[in-house]
Amino acid sequence: MLISRFLLIIYLFSATELNQLLKLPVLVMHFQEHQQKCPSISFFQFLHHHYAINHADDGDTDRDNKLPFQSHDNCSSFQAPLYFFLSFTPLSPSITIIKEGNPSYYTSAHILAAHLSTIWQPPRFI
Repeated sequence: MLISRFLLIIYLFSATELNQLLKLPVLVMHFQEHQQKCPSISFFQFLHHHYAINHADDGDTDRDNKLPFQSHDNCSSFQAPLYFFLSFTPLSPSITIIKEGNPSYYTSAHILAAHLSTIWQPPRFI
């Protein structure tokens, strides 16, 4: 169970944008920097300024681009399945011998039209 959780975490951080969450400390530090410039700004005003609107260049564009979900990382994943066989059993072809008198496995009961003729009838005109 522990190994599966560990592999799931590795996959999520390498193949998705979940690694952006690792930038959350940058978000907090940048908010503190904005709070030092303008003490009346709330955290939601800060988020609105950086994520909801296309804010003008306020002198910290490089710092803004380091915030989570501001830029996309080129994440990719490569998956190579590994198969571990405890034992190997080669497949053997099955041979079916057909008797000369009955060369087919199918009978008239297997034919769809035989069943349809008993239930579904076309409209009859008198």
